[in-house]
This record gives sequence, structure tokens and C-alpha cells, in this order.
Amino acid sequence: MNVKEFFLKMLSACDPAISSGRFLTVTTVLTILYTWMFVSVYTRSIHDIPVGVYTFAGLVIAGKAVGMFAEKPDTNTTTTFESATKTTTGEANVSSK
Repeated sequence: MNVKEFFLKMLSACDPAISSGRFLTVTTVLTILYTWMFVSVYTRSIHDIPVGVYTFAGLVIAGKAVGMFAEKPDTNTTTTFESATKTTTGEANVSSK
């Protein structure tokens, strides 16, 4: 997969394997690093990255980490609809009138 296809998949949101949060995280971190590298090479000295930039990158990364846990389905629970329509043997409840 080339870079163009990768970015088009990110923007289409049709593929569930492609995460827009992951894309945002990687893009943010790479933008910060490339900007820092360009400024350092252009001025021929190593510059500090401002604390606000660290904070922003940390919030983006933490948001992705929290989103991963929120998206993960819980395998030990069943929905109310399933438990209401099935008995303990797995057969459907049939009410006779």
C-alpha cells in the first residue's frame, strides 16, 4: 500500500481496520517532530520543544489510549434483549396463553 492509498483509506472511514484516532495520533507526533527537526536544522542549533506542544501531544495520545479501551467490547456481558429472550438452556422463551 502506498502513501496515497493509506491517506485515502483514512479519510474514507469505510475500513474498520483503519482508525482515524491512530491516524490523528501519528500525524500529530510526526508533525511536531518534523517541525522541530526543520527549525533545528535551519537555525543550526537544538531548540527545546515548548511545554504546550508536549501537553497537546500527550492529550492526543491519551485520547487515543482511552478510546481504545472504550471501543473494546466486553465479552462477559450479554445484552438485555438476549437475556430476556433466552432461557438458561439457550432456548427461546415461549409464553403460552
